[in-house]
Amino acid sequence: MTEPLEILVVSDATGATAEAVVTSTLVQFGRANIRIRRFPFTRSVSQVRDIAAGAAGHAVVVFTFVAPELGDAMIEAGEARGLVVVDLLGPLIGIFADALQSLPSRTPGVFRGQTEETFKMIEAIHYTRRHDDGQRLEGLGEADLIILGVSRTGKTPTSVFLSCRKLKVANVPIILDAALPEEVRLAPAPKVGFRMQIERQVQVRGERASRMGARIPLYSDRAHILAELAYCDRVYRSIAGIRTVDVTNRSIEETSDWITHNVL
Repeated sequence: MTEPLEILVVSDATGATAEAVVTSTLVQFGRANIRIRRFPFTRSVSQVRDIAAGAAGHAVVVFTFVAPELGDAMIEAGEARGLVVVDLLGPLIGIFADALQSLPSRTPGVFRGQTEETFKMIEAIHYTRRHDDGQRLEGLGEADLIILGVSRTGKTPTSVFLSCRKLKVANVPIILDAALPEEVRLAPAPKVGFRMQIERQVQVRGERASRMGARIPLYSDRAHILAELAYCDRVYRSIAGIRTVDVTNRSIEETSDWITHNVL
């Protein structure tokens, strides 16, 4: 098994905004093998150098510093280690300074503040990452929403998108002939089941198998997928109060908006 790509989110404030940007971007890559580490309140050059020194050799560093000396130190230390370094905030500060003909305050955290809402978003993102794909079923009682569906219906990216709206989302796969965990039925959170038309399912799974360069038995077989969908429908009918949505032609944003207005 290959080592996960390590992404270091480094900030002189909480790092919540940077992590939300990273997480939203990673939605486009499905269940990529990635590990995110966040380093908040990094406010000295020595801290910056220590973080770079402890990074894996192929890591990506995403940082938000308002102090230029910290940004310069991170770029220098990262390049010395051969890391990919991304400055999220610096270019925007420069552009707005020119456009507004004004100097920035250079105050860490002033653009968001250490508000309760910020920490709610951080908590929701971490909860959602920990409860992806049926993990940690014992924690479902804390969820704001539970998403169910067969493989490749967009459960993970939709969960992550909604977590950036401060919702704790768990998603649970429906697997052919596997009993639905009782924890799902007992959890008080609203539940939504994803549906996808068979032709789109065959296409999506076939494309994923091609990207992986390997044949997965029955994974993109039409008859097998039809059996999965039929079983999934039976499971949905057995869950009290569940709402279902056809995600075939919906974007992640559109699905999330539908859930927000019709389920929550």
